[in-house]
Amino acid sequence: MQTETRRRGLIAPVAALAVALLLPVAILLGTAFLFGWRFQPVETGSMTPGYPVGSLAVVQPVDVGEIEPGMVIVFTDPQDSARLIAHRVMKQLSGEPPAFQTKGDANAAPDPFPVAVSAVRGRVTWAVAGLGSVVTAVRGVPAVLLLVVLPLAILGVTEVRDRRRRPAVTSPAAS
Repeated sequence: MQTETRRRGLIAPVAALAVALLLPVAILLGTAFLFGWRFQPVETGSMTPGYPVGSLAVVQPVDVGEIEPGMVIVFTDPQDSARLIAHRVMKQLSGEPPAFQTKGDANAAPDPFPVAVSAVRGRVTWAVAGLGSVVTAVRGVPAVLLLVVLPLAILGVTEVRDRRRRPAVTSPAAS
């Protein structure tokens, strides 16, 4: 009986902790969706120390006319269109259409290819060190379990517990 009471007493704090953790994440993801932001895990050391491996970069849309040297942009890899690269713009190259010379902060030389404006996907506005590793690890089934099933289970358990605690309602006709 005492173990059951102790277990019941843990449900509210666990539920509060889950809400406290998931609510800011939901607000961030909702805001990101509304503003067109995307999240990109940093998987290589080319932008170290500013964006170390395992960081999560926040990428916002950018008008290519606003791109200037020093800005970190995200673009599709010309050799693998499924891969995104985040490197710093060194200079705008002349020509039509314009292109950019980029370089990773940790790289000794500029990238060997120009970045066409059509390849630009956005600019890095900020990043959170270490969070990219978590996002990369929690994909697929673990992500669904953590972000959908766990909150629903907590909600279900607290509802069942609350229903059991409510006193039975008697109708006036039964008296």
